[in-house]
Formats: sequence, C-alpha cells, structure tokens
Amino acid sequence: MSSHSNHRAGAHPTGGGQHQPPTLRPSQQIPPLVNVAPSLFVPLRKEDIEPPSEDDQPSQRIARLKRIIETIDYHTAAVKENFMWMFEREMHRYSLDAAEREEEFGLRDLHPPGPAEAEIDAVFQSMERPAPGGFDYNDFNNPFNIKDLPDVNPQEYMPHNVSLREKAMMDILTVVESGKREIDGYENHMSGLRSHHLELLEREHERLRQAALRPEERTRVQDAPMG
Repeated sequence: MSSHSNHRAGAHPTGGGQHQPPTLRPSQQIPPLVNVAPSLFVPLRKEDIEPPSEDDQPSQRIARLKRIIETIDYHTAAVKENFMWMFEREMHRYSLDAAEREEEFGLRDLHPPGPAEAEIDAVFQSMERPAPGGFDYNDFNNPFNIKDLPDVNPQEYMPHNVSLREKAMMDILTVVESGKREIDGYENHMSGLRSHHLELLEREHERLRQAALRPEERTRVQDAPMG
C-alpha cells in the first residue's frame, strides 16, 4: 500500500482553515411559522368517516352516523390543539428573539429582556377566550369586524424608533389575530359538518321510531342523501 494513503477515500482532513457553519441563536433554531396546513394532518381511519349506505340496516346507519360525529369532534379538538401549539411556538420565537437582541445591544439594564412570560401567557390565553356577550365578529355591521379589511403587513407601519419589546409584542399580537381567524374558520367549517350529520342522525332515529308504528300511525320521513 502506498505511503500516501493516510486516510480513507473520500475523507477530508480537518484543517484549521475549514469553514464552520455559524452557530444559530436559540430563536433561530425554531422554524418560522409560514404555513398552518400541517395542523390539519390528524390521522383518521376509513371506517370512522365512511358514510352510511341505503343498504345498511337502520341500526347500522345510526351507528355509522354516531361514529362520524364522534370523529368530527375528535378531529376538531386535535386540529385546534395543533393550531395552538404552532402559534405558541411562533410567539415564543418572537419573545426569545427580542430577549437575545436586547442582550446583544446591551439593553437589559433598561428593562427585563424581551416580553415577560406573563405577558405572553395572557396574550396566548386570549386566543381561546370566547367573544364578549352580544358581539359577533362575523357580523358585517359590527364596527369591530376586521374580516373584510385588507391584509396589512405590520412591518410596513411599524415606527422606526419602536423598541425591541414593542416590536415583539406587535409581532405576537399579529400571530394571535391570524391564529384566531384560522381557528374560528376551521371550527365554523367543522360545526357545519357536525350539524349536517346530526340532522341525518335525527332522521334515522325517526325512521326507526316510525317503523315500530302501525301503518296508519306513520308519517312520512323526508328522505335525505346519506353523504
């Protein structure tokens, strides 16, 4: 063997001039939130969502509809939990970044670094709090309705002299606003599906009740598609 073969083929010696990747700050190790679609990926079994068939017995159709409604409830809660985890992680990233920058620029003597944890918790809990009584944020006549306002990039309107803490809180509030819209939109969609299947279930129960009556006592139950 040649004396030149001091290392394996393909191996590279580690010299002092070898480029090393920069060390990431803790906030940079948290992936920025760019898409909430992964929140919707909750595993489901085919038999839990397969609609009943007209060939099924009444008891089978009722059992299928109950299972679908239970699956809707499970999926809605699981997706909301995923949403909350992703938004909480994003708020933590902003808070951590502010603390790191305050440390970097020597601003810790002016105030505690970054938004306080109590502030973050209070903002996060507001995402789950119901709207005040009498308010409907989907009502177009409600002055608090922001549904039809154009999307605004807060960075474009942020004052140049804003502090790191204020910027972090504005970023966090933006996360809360967008998060609340995502959660409300999904829950409203699933609520419509649940109401539809509850109506089908009530009709199946009525059919079963009618089947136990004498022909002259029965009333017509309006047919509805099973899907």
